[in-house]
Amino acid sequence: MFSLHSMRATLDPKARRSVRLVAAWFAALALVAPATLNAWNAQGHRLVALVATNHLTPAARQQVQILLGDETLADVAVWADRYLLGNNQTSFWHYVNIPPDAASYDRDRDCPRQPGVAAGGRGDTWRDCVVDRIRYNQERLADTSLDRADRAIALKFLVHLVGDVHQPLHALGVERGGNGIRVSVFGSPDCRYDDGTSYPCNLHGVWDTELIGRRGLGDQQYVAELERLITQRQARRAAVGSPDAWAMESHALGTRALLPAQGVVDEAYYAAHIATIDERLALGGWRLASLVNQALDRPAP
Repeated sequence: MFSLHSMRATLDPKARRSVRLVAAWFAALALVAPATLNAWNAQGHRLVALVATNHLTPAARQQVQILLGDETLADVAVWADRYLLGNNQTSFWHYVNIPPDAASYDRDRDCPRQPGVAAGGRGDTWRDCVVDRIRYNQERLADTSLDRADRAIALKFLVHLVGDVHQPLHALGVERGGNGIRVSVFGSPDCRYDDGTSYPCNLHGVWDTELIGRRGLGDQQYVAELERLITQRQARRAAVGSPDAWAMESHALGTRALLPAQGVVDEAYYAAHIATIDERLALGGWRLASLVNQALDRPAP
């Protein structure tokens, strides 16, 4: 079997040092990055995008079509997870590790600088966490001096990352966003990804997939439920807020959602938290629409 150890034995000292650096980098990434980076499963991200689509202005809707062509916001909702396959650094864009006892978001504490960039330096305008990268991609989306393809990529990231920040465990620095908390889910220790492969159930995956799946609703049925929720919460809907505020909302909800290792996710847990999930999906969609409208609500160039 191939291994870094066996490869090192065949290399000269300089090459061995390079291998050690690569191994150390991957080890560090494993310690800080969630094992499951996609906040919400594919359906959850589609729901956020579908709600957002319902609330675009006519001008923004037209520009989205120009940027995405035949694809919709829902079609590109999980694009950022697929992009990770060759772009590992963007993994840090999907979450923010706010300590469990934090009373507020602290950019210097919670949002890492890009590799090799000094604090306050020329390259420190944008850092690698979901709070900064929502702002970054909205700015690029609005920048008509950029190539259409670059703005389309920014839109794809924005759709996904706004969904990410509304998943409560993507803003909580406990056990890699709950990935390290093994649980049993409705009587089973084994859960499944969207593609059907199994994995040991963990709390992060419960919030990504299992609780949404328990609803048993198709996309259009679920969107109708979320739209009713938006209509009922007029005062909450009006306050769009900012990505750091959204992260702190998620942080508080994630703290309340915590379970101990080997905890149990049962019908009582589902009943206690499904309304929170619905509200986060609805708010994510409403706020995503607001960001896209701010960037694109003008006649197409």
